[in-house]
Amino acid sequence: MNGGVPTAALATLLAATPLCAQQPVADTLPAAVVQRFVDAANARDIAGMMATVAPEAVFSVLPSGKTIGAGRDSIRAFYAATLARLAPGSTVEVARRMEDRGFVIDHEVFRVEGTPAPTGEATWVYWVAGGLIRRAWTLKSPPRAP
Repeated sequence: MNGGVPTAALATLLAATPLCAQQPVADTLPAAVVQRFVDAANARDIAGMMATVAPEAVFSVLPSGKTIGAGRDSIRAFYAATLARLAPGSTVEVARRMEDRGFVIDHEVFRVEGTPAPTGEATWVYWVAGGLIRRAWTLKSPPRAP
């Protein structure tokens, strides 16, 4: 006996219990999901990016509300075109990140390898639920008044 459990019963229970190493579970924490999206973008891996995006996701621009993509196929097309235009060696670096109740807010800086200064920046707000990006908004400053 082992703590009141017969040794044979304990061995049977352990044999029937899957080990974590046998069945890896994807990290579904919002910041981890968004980081996989960014990492896949830097690798120019559209399939990897879309693996983090819900089929019904909507990406849009704030404050205008203009839709970048509605649905995974539309978002895939947007990023395929966007990534194709980038200079070789271009990457996104998360300069600052904040997370709050499923929302991940990234201040992202664009860099080109070998260039010391950033080539651009953007702020993105991602809403992650169930391990997938459901909504994303990028902040665009309105034109300055003359």
